[in-house]
Amino acid sequence: MRKEVEERVPIAPELRAPNAHGQARWWAQLGFRTGEAASLGWMTKRNGWAITEAGVRALQEFPGTEFYRELARQYRARRLPPQNTDGPKPVPANTGRPEPVRDATPAAFEQFQQNLEYARQLVDGGRNLERLAVGSFDVTDLYRAAWTQAVAALDHWVTREIVDRAVGLALTPDVPRPDKFNNLSIPVELFEKVHHHDEPLGEMFRTHLERHFSFKTFQNPEKIKEGFAHVSEVNLWVRVAEVLTGQDARNPITADGVRTRLREIAWRRNNIAHTADHDSDRPGQKTPITADEAEATIGWLETMAIAIQLALGDSRPEASPDTIRTTPSAAEAGQAGRSRGKRTWDEPSFLQAVERYCPADVRDTLLAVYRHAESHPSFHEYYFGEGEYPSVTAWFNLGSDKASVWSVYTGPAKSVLAVNFGSVRNHGASRERMARLAERLGVLPGSARLRDQLESADYEKYPSLQPSALAHPEAKETIIAALNEFLAGGILL
Repeated sequence: MRKEVEERVPIAPELRAPNAHGQARWWAQLGFRTGEAASLGWMTKRNGWAITEAGVRALQEFPGTEFYRELARQYRARRLPPQNTDGPKPVPANTGRPEPVRDATPAAFEQFQQNLEYARQLVDGGRNLERLAVGSFDVTDLYRAAWTQAVAALDHWVTREIVDRAVGLALTPDVPRPDKFNNLSIPVELFEKVHHHDEPLGEMFRTHLERHFSFKTFQNPEKIKEGFAHVSEVNLWVRVAEVLTGQDARNPITADGVRTRLREIAWRRNNIAHTADHDSDRPGQKTPITADEAEATIGWLETMAIAIQLALGDSRPEASPDTIRTTPSAAEAGQAGRSRGKRTWDEPSFLQAVERYCPADVRDTLLAVYRHAESHPSFHEYYFGEGEYPSVTAWFNLGSDKASVWSVYTGPAKSVLAVNFGSVRNHGASRERMARLAERLGVLPGSARLRDQLESADYEKYPSLQPSALAHPEAKETIIAALNEFLAGGILL
């Protein structure tokens, strides 16, 4: 392709000079615009590149080269940070003299794709050396380097994307901001430079944010979600899973599935970086890695980043009118039946326990209830337990207050779903609302007397649905329908 371009297009001498990576500068200007198109929803990259219906409409509406101009225009308007409009800029001292050619810093996502391309080049180089049967060093270390490069590319892109979006929020004061954005700490020095010395807000704020986020890493899903919460209130991983599933309905993926894959990639990167990819099952040996594995990881990170862009969208969603506490009070923790100091367990350990301890039918029900929670508009947060075996409690907004609605307790003997009537009773749920929930759940095996037992205890109980109930063929549909009705206020419209 480069040869064809060179034969047909005159290329200035300064563009033939090498850039910082040793490549001709014009090479960096030549490439497919698939990444930009995908970030606008015109293409997808789940299992190879494909054009979406929106992309087809764009091709029809903007024929020929007009399509590329429109793509560039929309990408600048919708995906790049706004230009600083704080006032006139000082005139450079060398105005009127030719400036040396500099490599401009590419946009965040463009740089991300460039960095992934460097990782792919490492994989290609490793493949070529394997074909030559090079034995003077371990060729697979190139695949490990590519893996590490790809994770670093993601980390760097997330940081730049957060900063770009935060600067955009600062420069558009009429747009509602997330609570985490409003609670960012700003040095007095920055305020004085902007307020008293007319320094440009965008530049000063960007410099501060870059310094603030330079000490953070964005490689695991919890940190990535926490970072993007500064600029968006989207339920990130639920929305990303919806985007990915929409791109390939034959291979649906859940929010915890996305998080698990990302954790696995980050864990392998850490193993490579900190132990030289030590294989714990084979002391003194490295964990095997192939070119295909490294290439698949690079492709998946690119696909996920595109999905994150689509999940975040162009505009910033309005902040919720409710002020949500980050943690419940000590009294509430007691109502939930456990302490919330140190969190011993986490999502990976909980998912592993469900897989290990639960029969298939029970596992399907528990995972369906677990995944339903964070997709519900009233969902607040998961809290993972500290007991001998992994557990998780889901907290929801009941309208007047937040409460723990259910808990899953796992173990080798059995795993159960506890419905926390005692908690919701103490946080504003009406008697009628709780009675309806008990009645709905009472159709499951072993639960026929559930409502009567709760009535006699004034709903101050935390009854558990046993494995026999959870294994029922219609258990997950029954439980989720009951929870939806309860969370809607007792009446499902």
